Amino acid sequence: MANLLTSHLLAAIDWDEYQRNGHEPPPSTIDWIEQNGKPNVEFEFLVFQKAVERSERVRRSQARIRAIQNRHAYEQKRNQMMKDKGMRWNEIRAEFRKKYQSLPEERQKTFLVFLNREYLIPTAELEIITGLKDYQIKYILYKDGGPIDEEGN
Repeated sequence: MANLLTSHLLAAIDWDEYQRNGHEPPPSTIDWIEQNGKPNVEFEFLVFQKAVERSERVRRSQARIRAIQNRHAYEQKRNQMMKDKGMRWNEIRAEFRKKYQSLPEERQKTFLVFLNREYLIPTAELEIITGLKDYQIKYILYKDGGPIDEEGN
């Protein structure tokens, strides 16, 4: 967000506060106004709003790209596990479930995070393995630094 704050916007904020509340602008703003003229407050706020919207679109787009990449990586790891173990996915998942249920509660959380990080298993699959609800899994993953991507995978 810091890169969205321009000298024009800061001057516009100070000038708007001066006009609304009568607070004297800081000397740096007074100098800026002497050099550049009075700022167009509405225009500067509009520019800022558009920059925030653009930044948010980029963030969402990057999150979607990461989710797709992680989904592909998960599918590759899953196929490799099935090939290496000579088992179907349901059998591997049942193996993970037995391992999860045999662990004490604190170790279960660690195992859940391990499955998400190491095998890129998304939360929908983790629900099946652990029996926990989506929000419970996401809480555990966020406590540990967040899921692999912002889509919850």
